[in-house]
Amino acid sequence: QRRHEMSDSRYLELQGMRVHYRDVNNTGNPAAPVVIMLHGIFASLHTWNDWTDSFSQHFRVISIDNPNFGLTGPHPQGMRKHLYSDFLNDFTDALGIQQAHMVGNSLGGWMSWEFAARFPHKVSKAILLDSAGFFFMPPLVLLSMGLPFGGWLASRTPIPRQALYAIVRTTYGRKERLQKPVMDRYYDLLMRPGNRAAAAAVLRFIRNRAGFDTRPLQQVKQPVLVMWGKNDGWIPVAHVEKFRQALPQAESVIYDDCGHMPMEEIPQRSAVDALRFLQQ
Repeated sequence: QRRHEMSDSRYLELQGMRVHYRDVNNTGNPAAPVVIMLHGIFASLHTWNDWTDSFSQHFRVISIDNPNFGLTGPHPQGMRKHLYSDFLNDFTDALGIQQAHMVGNSLGGWMSWEFAARFPHKVSKAILLDSAGFFFMPPLVLLSMGLPFGGWLASRTPIPRQALYAIVRTTYGRKERLQKPVMDRYYDLLMRPGNRAAAAAVLRFIRNRAGFDTRPLQQVKQPVLVMWGKNDGWIPVAHVEKFRQALPQAESVIYDDCGHMPMEEIPQRSAVDALRFLQQ
């Protein structure tokens, strides 16, 4: 916690967890519109730091260490249907947020569109960056952790630091953009007690259902922007068209020289496109 909490970190007691989040508003307007940012698997709210700097000049920006990850750590219920959208409903109620724009990467993208579908009155717009949703073959490490006893084994077997570095590198389109302090942060937070088993529970939930239930996408009527790195080695860029078919109202942008996390790999360029969408 000393290494990875931010100077403006906040904590909220919710659903049996001490939820770690940031709440940044540099607009000078206490009633500024809210943007909630949700990270992907194995990640943390730090993945949004650059976007938070840009967005907080125009919005109240809330980024969360999602349950089962980061400094928030394991959810007492592990993983179940609607766990994340129920959490977001309770989280927004706890902070008195009536409506927000949702921004999500990978697993956080799934959280965003499911929340928009189940609680439409709370979501104005949604931005999905390399979002989970449609079936894909995940990297081997994700497959192995989702197997029976995979989480138990992972939580008791030290993961070599260099092995995790290699996994994190696969999320970038251009490996030279990935800095060692970022890889160290991913390693530290994955090694946090309970996080490996918690992540495995999420993966097992997804594996047991052969992916995600995409039927709620039919209920998403809000404006949507789909953003994708063309060189995504985790979820293929072909999924942009799948989301466009499921969400006829969606706009899209594809980055030729980027991987799975545009907000982290090309933060300035991707933030410009995202802000344009939210402010139009």
